[in-house]
Amino acid sequence: MPPERYAVGIDLGGTKLRGGLLSQDGRLVARLEIATEARKGTAGVLANLNGLITRLLDSTDRSRVVGIGIAAAGQIHPKTQAVVHAPNLGWRDVPLRDEIESGFALPTCVENDVRAAAWGEYRWGVGRGAQSLIAVFVGTGIGSGAVVDGHLLRGFTNVAGELGHTQVVADGLRCGCGQRGCVEAYASGGGFVRRLESALAAGVATSLAAETGGDPSRLTAALVARAASAGDALAREMWADALRYLGMGLANDVTLLNPELLILGGGVMSTVPSLLGALTERVRASTTVLARELRVERAALGDSAGIVGAADRVWVGV
Repeated sequence: MPPERYAVGIDLGGTKLRGGLLSQDGRLVARLEIATEARKGTAGVLANLNGLITRLLDSTDRSRVVGIGIAAAGQIHPKTQAVVHAPNLGWRDVPLRDEIESGFALPTCVENDVRAAAWGEYRWGVGRGAQSLIAVFVGTGIGSGAVVDGHLLRGFTNVAGELGHTQVVADGLRCGCGQRGCVEAYASGGGFVRRLESALAAGVATSLAAETGGDPSRLTAALVARAASAGDALAREMWADALRYLGMGLANDVTLLNPELLILGGGVMSTVPSLLGALTERVRASTTVLARELRVERAALGDSAGIVGAADRVWVGV
């Protein structure tokens, strides 16, 4: 029997660098995590990234490693796989694939972090066995990716499937992207924070002021949901909008792509368990016959999804 082979998978986020070794049959046989230290700039982050990859390679026989996959938070160039723009890292036009390939002499692929996570769930998570799926991760922002007929959906400039920045309210709330009326402005952790900031500045009375100690950055989706259940007017409005507009965005996505499976994950989904059922009801109510066969499931791989998906993309290319 030939020796087992591995791919390195890296999830490069604004605060954490996670990495692992993935076997060809989808087992994560090693996992490491360190701080990204984005404040150190591009050179400092790359030094940390190189160090993490080196530790993973040193944990096995290097001849068994076929390549390196990196899931990076940001826009990835469709051909060069450079990081075009990564706000959380402060990066613009960083030739990440070329840097890593030249440093380690291993084939390297770079994928957007959310699309890598969607691929990870498709290959080795709750989506295993499905042919088409949409995976949506609701946290500080809203990221999403899709696999259609076994292929990762990319689009012309590699940004296809960005549900969070589809507009659901004409001239609505301003989103962090600069546009108005995006799903993310109403249904993400960051959107909740911005709404509370505006409300407190306008003198709106709300229990969320006391819950956060007057610091909107401490607001969480769980706090909003709890205050809404207790009858706080602002929280009820925020939570109702989140359900309405996220449900609308999901239903639109399902209508456009007709997936077999809709996967919901991310920090907001995990801290408010009831959200899965509420969104499932809204999607089914808004997509009529299209949702009859649709499965809606919670994401299964947690914070390993990006590692697994990035590493598995190496196998696609070898």
